Amino acid sequence: MTSAVQDHPHTALDLLFGPGNDTPEALARQLMSAGADRDLGRALENLPRASRDAAVRETTAAAAGLLNLDLIGGLVAGWRKHHDLTAAAQRTIAAPGSVELVDMAGHQISISQHPSVTVLVDGAQVATAQLGLSLLFRVNAMTAKISAGRLVALHSGQCDLTVTLAIQGSTVFTKRAHLTLPGAIPLGQGIRLLAGHHYPASAERAESADNGHPPPVRHDAGASPPLDIGEWTY
Repeated sequence: MTSAVQDHPHTALDLLFGPGNDTPEALARQLMSAGADRDLGRALENLPRASRDAAVRETTAAAAGLLNLDLIGGLVAGWRKHHDLTAAAQRTIAAPGSVELVDMAGHQISISQHPSVTVLVDGAQVATAQLGLSLLFRVNAMTAKISAGRLVALHSGQCDLTVTLAIQGSTVFTKRAHLTLPGAIPLGQGIRLLAGHHYPASAERAESADNGHPPPVRHDAGASPPLDIGEWTY
């Protein structure tokens, strides 16, 4: 990965709050103040100070984890439903050793998630933080390299990204970024674009051996790594 790419935010959390050390504090402030009628600050104000601080700390950590969605991973996950990529994946499986380059210019991917964090004190529910995260990718130019049914690299391209965060139904942040790939980003062993049964068992065993793990139980799971994806539109 080139240094120019490394300067870009890696996750939705980075884009919304920046990669600095004050991210937990900034997120906690938003969680406590969002929503005039249902904010966590009102729900927690009658708790003892120690319990309130612990609730804020744990809720913030849980929310940060939910927002820690890898941006490139989100873009790649959306491409698993792109016909040109899945067709190339099928062809490269049928012709071992072959490589295809697919032009990915001029399309849009959106992700919408609505996770929540429930606060329990002594086993009793005292509050729930409702989050809404949306990501909109507008791909202006990008080339995907496909081999053995996997996305193995992204080549020079441009992508505009908009990330919006809502808390308790109120939008609190909208941030935009422009991602430029001046070279190629290798994706290691590659990311599967098809369901698991399309891949030969020998390849699966070879992957596990390289990683030092026994072969996994076969299942229909094309995603690697798994992403909790909400809605996709093209």
